[in-house]
Amino acid sequence: MPRLTEELIRKSAEHNDGVLADLEEIALHQREIEGIESLELCCRHLKILLLQNNIIPKMEGLNKLKELEYLNLALNNISKIEGIEGCESLKKLDMTVNFVGVEELEESVYNLKANMMLEDLYLTGNPCSDWSGYRAYVVAHLPQLKQLDAKLIVPRERIKARQQLPRLQQELEVAVEEAKQKRLAELGQPVSEGAYTKESRNEMYLELAEQKAEKERNEKRRMGQEAKEPRVVPGVYNARGEIRQCNEGKYSFDLDDWTHSDKIVFELAVPKYLDTTALDVDVNPLYVRVVVKDKVTQLKLSAEVKPDASKVQRSRTTGMLHIDMPLVQPNQVKDRKAPEPELQPLKPSAEPTPARSGRGYGTGEANSKAVSIQGIYKDPKRVASKKQDTLLREVKTVRAKGAQEDEDDDDDIPPLDSRR
Repeated sequence: MPRLTEELIRKSAEHNDGVLADLEEIALHQREIEGIESLELCCRHLKILLLQNNIIPKMEGLNKLKELEYLNLALNNISKIEGIEGCESLKKLDMTVNFVGVEELEESVYNLKANMMLEDLYLTGNPCSDWSGYRAYVVAHLPQLKQLDAKLIVPRERIKARQQLPRLQQELEVAVEEAKQKRLAELGQPVSEGAYTKESRNEMYLELAEQKAEKERNEKRRMGQEAKEPRVVPGVYNARGEIRQCNEGKYSFDLDDWTHSDKIVFELAVPKYLDTTALDVDVNPLYVRVVVKDKVTQLKLSAEVKPDASKVQRSRTTGMLHIDMPLVQPNQVKDRKAPEPELQPLKPSAEPTPARSGRGYGTGEANSKAVSIQGIYKDPKRVASKKQDTLLREVKTVRAKGAQEDEDDDDDIPPLDSRR
C-alpha cells in the first residue's frame, strides 16, 4: 500500500506544475492510502483536500492546515472524528460510509465544537446513523451547522433538538451499552461472508492494489519500460570448481604468453569512449579478470604471475586495455602445445615399379615406361563408333574386243575418255 509521501503529493499536483508551497487543492482519492502524513509540512495553504475512497484508519496530520475549507474522507476506515480542531477555516466535512459508531459519537461531536466555521456535515452510512436520535443529538450539540447529511437544518428543528437533549443523552448511554454487549456477544463468532467491516475493506483494497500494480507492470512491459533486475556477475569459479574462462562482452583480446620470457601480456579492446571508472581489473596469480559494465572477461594464465608487480594501462587513442603481468619464475616452460607440422603435398616415388610376369609381379627387369590406362574401357553409349577410312577406288572401264566389232558406231554417243 502506498504512503502519502511528498513524492506522491507532488505527482498529484500536476495542475500546479508540481509546486507545493502555494498548492490550494489536491485530489488523492482511490490511491489505497493507509495514512495521512507530510501534508502539514509541504502544503500549508491547502483549501480543498480530497481523500475519499482509501483505507485511512485515523484522522491525523491535518491539525495545522489553518486554511482548509473542504475535507472529504468518505469511504475510509475511520472510527472517530478527531485531529481537526486546528482547521479554523473548515466549512464542509464529508465522513460518508465510515465506521463512526454510537460509542464514539459523543466524543466525535465534542471534537467538532472547535470548528466554528463548520456548516455542512455528512455522516450517512456510519453505524451511528442507525440510532434513532442521531440527527437531533448532532443538531443540538453543533449550533453552527446549517446542513446535515445534505438536509437543511431549520430553526424549529434546532429548538426541538435542544429541548430533547437531556433525554437524548440518556438514550445514547443506553445505546452505547447495548452496542458494547452486542460486540461482546459477537466476539469470537465467525464473521458472515460479505459483511462490511474494516477487515473486508482492507482485503478488498489489497486485491485492487495488486490488480492495479499488475496492470501497470503489464503496461510497462508492453512499452518496453519495465525495470530490469540487476544482473548477477558470474563468479571466478564455475560449477566444477575450475577457473571460469569467458568473454561475455565479446571484446577482441590477445593473451601473449610466448613472446616475452619474463612476463605475460594481456590486451582487451574495450570501447574507445568508455569511461575508465566502468572498468574493474583483477590480476590474480592464476587468472586475469576484467569486468566491463557487469560483463566479465576472464582467462586462465599458463604460468603463475605477480599481481602486485603487474601494470595496467589504457591507450588514450584507441582505448585498448594493456596489462603486463611479470612471471614468478621467468623463463619457465609454459603449458602450451607444440605446433603441428605443416602438411606437404605428395610427391611421386623415385623407385622403379616392379614389372609384371606371366603369373604375378616379376622381380627382374624394371619397367622403363609408365603404364597408360587410356582407352582400356569405352562406354558404347557415350563413345561414337569409328567410321571406315576406306577410300573409293577409281575403276577403269575397257570395251571388249568382240563387242567392238559387232556394234555399229553411233555418232550420238561420245567416246569414253581414259583417265590415269
